Amino acid sequence: MNADEINYKTLRRIQEMEKKSPSLTRIESNFYNDLSKYLENLDDRLGKESSPQKQMLLKVEIQDTNKIVTSIYEMREKKILLATISKARGGDPNLKNLVDVEKDLFESTLELMTQMRKQVLEKKSKVSTEKEKTVGPKKEDKNNGGQENSKPVVRVTKGIPKFIGTDMKEYNLREGDVLSLPADMRDMLSKRGVIKEIKQQ
Repeated sequence: MNADEINYKTLRRIQEMEKKSPSLTRIESNFYNDLSKYLENLDDRLGKESSPQKQMLLKVEIQDTNKIVTSIYEMREKKILLATISKARGGDPNLKNLVDVEKDLFESTLELMTQMRKQVLEKKSKVSTEKEKTVGPKKEDKNNGGQENSKPVVRVTKGIPKFIGTDMKEYNLREGDVLSLPADMRDMLSKRGVIKEIKQQ
């Protein structure tokens, strides 16, 4: 796909394809470079245009095009992050339609995620092992039959935008919400001051 082949119509087509597909759709390897040239060309045309009416039309085209471009990128970005989570957990996501700049995003995010998982989970494992050596087997709780409450109830103290959790579910946390969360998410959000555990009687 060349820069002169990118236009509002082709971008709309790519946007619709991304919406309909759960995985990344195929785009040309130089898509982002050609897209940048196309947007620069629109700006140049606007700067050189003397007709107020045509200037208005170009401004609308530029605004609409930027919205579509943002939509395409954010949909692909979300799919890449989900693929990264899958790979970090031992999965085999479909990566065949990643272009070079997206491969960089995938690999750098995967490296960071893998390092964090290693640090957190290995540390947790060591702490658990040391605790077992020191304390010994945990006595059974008569009140709950020995079943540990792995998901304490928490209250949201500060709302945050929608995000995909480590359990692959979409969350929209609003201030005052009360809910249970997986341990790794609970620890992360607690450190950020987003939630506070509700002490149960």
